[in-house]
Amino acid sequence: MATMRVPSTGEQERAQALLEMGFDATQALLLATTQPAGSHVDLERLRTMLEGGCDHELALRIVL
Repeated sequence: MATMRVPSTGEQERAQALLEMGFDATQALLLATTQPAGSHVDLERLRTMLEGGCDHELALRIVL
């Protein structure tokens, strides 16, 4: 039986910031809880990518 982990407060805050950047709820939660190499996805890097014209789906694929 699969169990679900409840996101931490910090992850919830990151997810909210990602929602405000235009990611959908699933993308935001995935990005907020993903920890490549032991650190979280850099929100400023994502913001820069989006402001530079990268669409949300491509930005998601790049950082994951």
